[in-house]
Amino acid sequence: MNDDVTLQDQADSTADAIAAVALITIFVATCIFWISGQ
Repeated sequence: MNDDVTLQDQADSTADAIAAVALITIFVATCIFWISGQ
């Protein structure tokens, strides 16, 4: 049981990390695109 919970926590942490990186990447790309368009 505990192993399943630990694996689920790790999966959630990985998903959160990927989501954070994706959001930051999109934000940075948007800023660069906006600035280059000025």
